Amino acid sequence: MEKTVELRNKIKMPRLILGVPMICEAAYVTKDLFRKTVINAIEFGICGLDTSHDYGQSEPILGKIITKMIKNGLQRESIFITTKIGNTQQTEENIERYVDEALRRLKTDYLDAMLLHWPYPDVFIRNWEKLVRVYETGKVRSIGIANAKIRHLEKIEKAQLMLPHILQTEIHPLHTSEEEQLYCNEKGISIQACTSLCSMIPLIRNNEVLNEVADNHGKAVAQIILRWHIQKNLCPIFRSYNEKHLQEMASVFDFELSKNELEAISNQNIDYRYHPESVNCPGF
Repeated sequence: MEKTVELRNKIKMPRLILGVPMICEAAYVTKDLFRKTVINAIEFGICGLDTSHDYGQSEPILGKIITKMIKNGLQRESIFITTKIGNTQQTEENIERYVDEALRRLKTDYLDAMLLHWPYPDVFIRNWEKLVRVYETGKVRSIGIANAKIRHLEKIEKAQLMLPHILQTEIHPLHTSEEEQLYCNEKGISIQACTSLCSMIPLIRNNEVLNEVADNHGKAVAQIILRWHIQKNLCPIFRSYNEKHLQEMASVFDFELSKNELEAISNQNIDYRYHPESVNCPGF
């Protein structure tokens, strides 16, 4: 299977995307570990990187890492950087300024994808219209929205604005979001599946179906979940600072799940959300 998916505007996006938040919640994530993780991921072939203004120091630190890698021979076009405009920024409604600031922090001439981090109540339609105008300038190669429901995408459509190239939303075997997938397929919106491994909580790690499929293929449960995403035409976002786990996650293109296995995994859906909307976006 192709290691990229083609967006509606013909831009190619990697199937595998590493989430790179540099947030104090994980005290063990030093700048050095962060740097090694990004370098390892790219060397293993994980060429998508997902960050945000709201992810602590992630953008400026990532910018320094990528700049140094480019000096050492990395081709900028070989990686795909997604970042996001945070909720506080959205309330100020100065979208072009925040795109320019992201470009400066990431030390790049263009962004591969800029998303609104949430469909923030009362302002997201106006902000989306402004983001469309920024896209038309060429500063960003694609635009999208994270954590949106169909009703939010329908509001964009009703406003007669360009639909997103990308929807980033939580999808994993316990929360399959089938209706959102169908809608996006119909509208030509590609999906980045965040929280794709559901942080390997016990409900995932000890799931009988996932473990049985993993045993059948001689793979880890995380590899099975990522392969399930890929065969459903999704681009999973995942996070790991463990070199061995990163290497495993990159090795998901040498096997294929059967139709029955795909269905069995999808049938684990219990509409479980790891990130409740009400906590992250009041009024959602």
